[in-house]
Amino acid sequence: MMIEVRESSQTGEARRKAAELAQDLHLGETRSGAVAVVATEMATNLVKHAGNGTMFLQRVQENGSSGLRLMAIDKGPGIADVTRALQDGQSTAGSMGTGLGAVRRLSDQFELYSASGVGTLVRAEFWPDNHHAHSPMLITGVVSEPIHGEEECGDGWGFRRFADSVVLMVLDGLGHGVLAAEAAREGERILAKAQSDSPLELLQDIHDALRKTRGAAVAVARIKEGKGLVSFAGVGNISASIISPGLSRSLASHNGTVGHHMPRVQEFTYPWNVDSILVMHSDGLASRWDLDRYPGIWSKHPSVISAMLHRDFCRRRDDVTVLAAKTI
Repeated sequence: MMIEVRESSQTGEARRKAAELAQDLHLGETRSGAVAVVATEMATNLVKHAGNGTMFLQRVQENGSSGLRLMAIDKGPGIADVTRALQDGQSTAGSMGTGLGAVRRLSDQFELYSASGVGTLVRAEFWPDNHHAHSPMLITGVVSEPIHGEEECGDGWGFRRFADSVVLMVLDGLGHGVLAAEAAREGERILAKAQSDSPLELLQDIHDALRKTRGAAVAVARIKEGKGLVSFAGVGNISASIISPGLSRSLASHNGTVGHHMPRVQEFTYPWNVDSILVMHSDGLASRWDLDRYPGIWSKHPSVISAMLHRDFCRRRDDVTVLAAKTI
């Protein structure tokens, strides 16, 4: 869920929506209260320091648990003194909360990214008491939003762990609205129940399932960290790149429409290392982005990368999905 925050009255909407999600996820009274405080502080900071910004409220899955991720992103001047801003009790915006230090203390996971001329992003996550924090080697972050005016998103995405690999997928149903969303949800369903991690086999299974829909562009990547390899197969205009410091490699897709006309697809293999970042996105995001414009972002969670790219390169005329993955 994405909430544009342009004035102080909209901080209440962010707080209410965040509290509702916390209740839906059964995070408990204490954590739900913390969510409300954190959402208020984050949204208030957007107005006070940047004039406006965006809140992302996301359900996230990890180790069989469901949690809540809050992100606040702006194009403000950045934080001049990060150490001072993170002191508990220092409310940088004069809000009802007690500053970013309290946001960090109240959250189960916290991250701050701020750079002069770039802006600021705050990430806070909340998990149930029975959540066992075990960080997998490969982590992902996704922003997926419908075009303005639509309730359902015609883009889809998927993340699936197999015995010795991780499979990631981005899917763009033709057009937007209900019929595009139908194709997207069907593709997500196929990945969720798949027995094979082969990108070629998954594309064929999705192609067969999408014959009854308007079709989609689909890209599937399989990462085998132990072997340092990425296998990739795609049909249509899903963009994918592997970025390492000083190097960017675009992954090749075929022309066609999955579900209607899918040519004989070839699977390509690329190297993967501990410095690699995979970015996959639908054509709702402009393709001329460059992570080098964001100082220090390489060390951040991939959800920070996805949100920054969405903020700066979303075309605003179609559904948009941005997925980033990296090794920690």
